[in-house]
Amino acid sequence: MIDLSKLSVAELRGLHSQITEQINTREKDEIAKVQQQIVALAQSVGMTVEQVMGFKGTKDKKPVAVRYQHPDDSSKQWTGRGHQPKWVKEFVEGGRSLEELLVP
Repeated sequence: MIDLSKLSVAELRGLHSQITEQINTREKDEIAKVQQQIVALAQSVGMTVEQVMGFKGTKDKKPVAVRYQHPDDSSKQWTGRGHQPKWVKEFVEGGRSLEELLVP
């Protein structure tokens, strides 16, 4: 076993780098082995991994209706999801209300 107390900082950093690299390599190898085992096990019972794990197909995302629209520029629209667009922030910071932007 290595006596770490006798190593310099540079040697410790080099050792740390080697250890980190080795851990990453081994983790990838172990993950690959487990994935192969899961696939083999699923196939042995005539199923896919998706069936065994209960994965569902991707849902078709429906377009979200526009909830907010700039009163002077109808091309500026926002669904109300995610971050507020710059024009919404500027509108509200200008002393106006978000409710004024609601699409009827």
